[in-house]
Amino acid sequence: MKIALILPPITLEERYNKVVAHMAGSLPPLGLLSIGTMLKQAGHDVMVYDGSIMSFDAIMAEIGHFAPQVIGITAMTVMWPKVKFLSAKIKERWPKINIIVGGVHATMIKENALSELPNVDAVAWGEGEYSMLDYVEKTHDPRRTQPIDGIAFRLMDGSVAKGRDREPITDLDALPIPDRTMVPVTKYVSAFEQYKRLPVTNIITARGCPFKCIFCLPSLLGKGVRYRSTEKVIEEIEYLLTNFGIRDVAFWDDTFTVNKKRVFEICECIIEKRLDFIWSAQARADCVTPAMLEMMARSGCWKLFFGVESLVQKNLNTLRKGEGVKQIFEAVKWTKKAGIEVEASFIFGIPGETFREGLETIRLAKILDPDYAKFFFLTPYGDFLKEAKIYGTIIDEDQTRYGGSAMRFIPFSMSREELGELYYRAYRQFYLRPKMAWRRMKKICDPIEFEKSINGLRAIAAFVIEELKSRTFKKRGYGKA
Repeated sequence: MKIALILPPITLEERYNKVVAHMAGSLPPLGLLSIGTMLKQAGHDVMVYDGSIMSFDAIMAEIGHFAPQVIGITAMTVMWPKVKFLSAKIKERWPKINIIVGGVHATMIKENALSELPNVDAVAWGEGEYSMLDYVEKTHDPRRTQPIDGIAFRLMDGSVAKGRDREPITDLDALPIPDRTMVPVTKYVSAFEQYKRLPVTNIITARGCPFKCIFCLPSLLGKGVRYRSTEKVIEEIEYLLTNFGIRDVAFWDDTFTVNKKRVFEICECIIEKRLDFIWSAQARADCVTPAMLEMMARSGCWKLFFGVESLVQKNLNTLRKGEGVKQIFEAVKWTKKAGIEVEASFIFGIPGETFREGLETIRLAKILDPDYAKFFFLTPYGDFLKEAKIYGTIIDEDQTRYGGSAMRFIPFSMSREELGELYYRAYRQFYLRPKMAWRRMKKICDPIEFEKSINGLRAIAAFVIEELKSRTFKKRGYGKA
């Protein structure tokens, strides 16, 4: 059977905002590639169309040329309007194509997606590899009525057959290494702060997160963390280096460092095999040690991302981060000492956060001094969405507009103007420091770093223009993309 898997076309500006778009990038859609590889190994003919690097017209042209019988579309919440548009256009031109939609947003609303997507035949939630395999094996029969786990589909009489939730995949090693030949893997360039060498790509070595931050969806794919074996991880790294000449790898696990023993094993194998690449990952302050960081640096780790979020303990507690301000400063100090760069994110608009506390986070962020910093407004998402109105005002309840850095929630503890001021002041005070300019100047002899510096200047210029607009036209709202 011919199957096309699609990430809807979306620009960096639509996905983030006008400022961040100058520094943003994209990497291969690993979820689609994993599903596609499973389908290929089962004997199906599969194509992957990535809308982060393809236009709507290009995708439609490829569909016409390939003539698939089934199309699978994945989407995050911010892409949902694109799914509606794309599925409608596909059905309009090729009414016999069977369309199934999955991804994060579909997992959140399950069978309700069918009422929002009249041109879609089925919706899948949870991990998609085995669900999609089951679906395409049975989709050729229009009279099918038996439910499929993890999927809801339309019956001929217009009713919906809903399957049970599919159990999370316990043995991730049973999944094949995603086949990167289905996309032009070496043509991707990730975000400004996510690469140091080219070509760069991404890899996922575990699924799930054991932590309970209120702004996230920790149990979306089941509780706890499931790991691929060290052997499988190294096998995929070798595949990327040998077949595509990859020189920089971004580990996209929610928290790569949560299992310290496994981190040491992976690093030791990289060193033992003398694998020539550098890499970055996501970490937590309470999930690193000086010895681990030294081992990571020896194996090629050049940057770690820490979700700091706030440097006021009261606000960390509100977010249920489970970390302390002192831990954060220690972890960043250890990371820098090991020779690893630091990226940190911060959130404004935390329930109960005051303007003065926001200013304190900005002050301490400059002392923490990560190499890269990102500042965001708190978005009413995950567990927090259920109780957000107790603590503040939701400006916009349409979750499909929750992308980028737009303000969506204002806590009762500060005004809209104060919240907007924190966002702009944070970026201005953090990046327009002589120390940051000097840090970039020391790197500009490297062609890649020079190009990144130019993009950074463009972003600063765009930021200044956006701030001036915001201050001039306050009625439009602070932080609007």
